[in-house]
Amino acid sequence: MDKNILIIKGVTVIDGSGKEPISNCTVKICNDLICGISEGSNLLNEDESSKDTKVIDAYGKFLLPGLIDSHIHLHGYSLNDSTIVKLWHLTTAEPMKLLHAVNNARQLLENGFTTVRVMGDGYIAGSMDVHLRNAINKGIIPGPRILCSGQELSMTAGHGDLQIPVWSLCDGGPAPADGVEECIKAVRARVGEGVDFIKIHSSGGIMSEDKLSWRNYRVEEIKAICDEAHAFEKRVAAHAEGTEGIKIALKGGVDTIEHGIYLDDECIKMMLKRNVYLVPTLCVTEACLKQGEATGAPKSSIEKGRSAYKVHRESLQKAYKAGVKIALGSDAFNLTRVANNAIEFSQMALAGIPPLEVIKAGTHNAAEALGIADKVGTIEEGKLADLILMRKNPLDDISVIEDHSQILLVVKNGKVVVNRLKNKEV
Repeated sequence: MDKNILIIKGVTVIDGSGKEPISNCTVKICNDLICGISEGSNLLNEDESSKDTKVIDAYGKFLLPGLIDSHIHLHGYSLNDSTIVKLWHLTTAEPMKLLHAVNNARQLLENGFTTVRVMGDGYIAGSMDVHLRNAINKGIIPGPRILCSGQELSMTAGHGDLQIPVWSLCDGGPAPADGVEECIKAVRARVGEGVDFIKIHSSGGIMSEDKLSWRNYRVEEIKAICDEAHAFEKRVAAHAEGTEGIKIALKGGVDTIEHGIYLDDECIKMMLKRNVYLVPTLCVTEACLKQGEATGAPKSSIEKGRSAYKVHRESLQKAYKAGVKIALGSDAFNLTRVANNAIEFSQMALAGIPPLEVIKAGTHNAAEALGIADKVGTIEEGKLADLILMRKNPLDDISVIEDHSQILLVVKNGKVVVNRLKNKEV
């Protein structure tokens, strides 16, 4: 096979590991892999003159791993206008939502996200996520690498069963799974559909007609779900906002806690003991505080989100200081638009997480939480070449990640998929 070589020279590397940046680096990409990293230009030699080699002079610019959003929903409205999201979900056919998902996937890639974990969008949309992932993998449409859960698992009268908009009007509704046997069968059904992981609800939520404090599922049901999923080598992510729901999810053996709004000391100790990742999704409560009415979200949801805003950030701070591993996820969908998911970086920084650690949360930690850290998440030899080249230093101002014009180059699997450099030869 011919070796196509891309060399990025003179760049400052922020490698995603949490280490301090290294300036004046040369990064060499051979086909789809990072095959060399060095300070200075000593990786160039004979490669620079080869017809199969392309060289980018990136002096003064900053190279990061491709960004990873560990919690996102693709079937949301994808245009930039004032459409009321609740009404749109109630009145829009599923094929049109899929087309919006295609547009959302394209925008994510253009914004520097080379991997996303899609957390289920109901029954029909959840199954379509599998096909969307496969279409991207085959090169039919552009988009990030997708890991998807398909339809999430929820009990009768649980968060997934009581969501607004009313699921039955949207896509036929999720089929609740109640009791150990139904939970086991639901996991097997998802695996049969080709999902990458399992998502469950273990507490009430903001966007449902319930309380965050309500427990969803019993420990024995979650244990059955996790045991079955792990037997298929699938991880389990738990929507868990209320304290009791977080604890039963941890006792049941889940791999990641999503949201984790009301963490107490016992929750944190359990997470540390079990090496469970927290995916805080601060965008949710931030959106309720600042733009809830404009999105058409139910009044009860806005009130729940606003009341949780402060404690949500306090929980993240406590978990971080205690040593809980944090992975970045935006929960972009209906309150935060998918194209604006990068604001989660700023939200985490505003909550007191150092910028270098925020970048680690959105690269290395996210890859580790998803089980793909052997392939992506850091800039190191042997890993897939998922990279973004930035004009400004995000460690000086993390919000530059939100400014898509500052992302000059997006590389996925060694291929330049977005090029905003003035010299378009690459």
